[in-house]
Amino acid sequence: MGSNHLRIYAGLKGVELVGVVDADRARAQQAAARHDCGAFASAQEMASEIDAASIAVPSTLHADVAGPLLEQGVHCLVEKPLATTEGDCETLIRASEASGAVLLVGHVERFNPVVRQLGEILQGSAVHAVDVRRMSALSARITDVDVVEDLMIHDIDVVLSLLGTDVTDVFAQGVRSAGGAGHDYVTATLLFAAGSMATLTASRITHNKIRELNVTAELGYITASYLTQELLIHSQSRTSSATGAGGGNYVLDLSIERVLIRPEEPLDVEIRHFIDAVENATAPRVSGQDALDAMRFVWEIQRLLAGGGVGAACPI
Repeated sequence: MGSNHLRIYAGLKGVELVGVVDADRARAQQAAARHDCGAFASAQEMASEIDAASIAVPSTLHADVAGPLLEQGVHCLVEKPLATTEGDCETLIRASEASGAVLLVGHVERFNPVVRQLGEILQGSAVHAVDVRRMSALSARITDVDVVEDLMIHDIDVVLSLLGTDVTDVFAQGVRSAGGAGHDYVTATLLFAAGSMATLTASRITHNKIRELNVTAELGYITASYLTQELLIHSQSRTSSATGAGGGNYVLDLSIERVLIRPEEPLDVEIRHFIDAVENATAPRVSGQDALDAMRFVWEIQRLLAGGGVGAACPI
């Protein structure tokens, strides 16, 4: 992930790429040579030379790396999850608030143009249900966390951004595959106080890549693809009736509207948003609190799975 951040920063006008940090000095030097910048063994080595930083280290190290930078007023884009414990999340949030440094958390799907457009379309329309599927094959990239923290967290964050955090109940069921770190296939259901519901399925043992979000709303049925960035609105355009051959009546006249979306790389949008928030002192789209809210639901789902998946009133 860090290499993708480097690629995008290197192509931004008005941004000076100061350096690359990697515990592996040789790897840092290789990356620095490609992008004509410095190589450092620790973030503190270059802290006094920078205004902002992307933190793309193992999530267990986020607090150790980003915390001191935020305390010194260095703006930070921290890859998701913000941290792996509630205490570390709160420490980073407090450090940002105390110094005034921007803390943006890299829940990259929030910057997917199809998600941003969906949020605008749903403004003022009652949402009845959301169904999300995020399916992938098993990858060696992530070996230390389950599919909830690895993949489902993206969709938890998106759903909370659309429906809010007032959840009354959470249910979860999952499957472990041989050799998996925790559950590899999980379905979770969130019931909201307003009466809507969200069902999220995440898999890393499915031999296909699926990234889709479907919404049943007052205005119609909306299908969104994270991958193709296509968004369709299915709605009943008018009502008519006719008598069928058997004498029964039927009513059906549906329309499908394709929403035009300019394709963009979500990570590129995210980093540009981060730079804009730094330059203009504006609130980031995904705050530390947003990220902590998402992690609280991750932990609740994991707790339910550990107990056999029985649903319970949500304490969050």
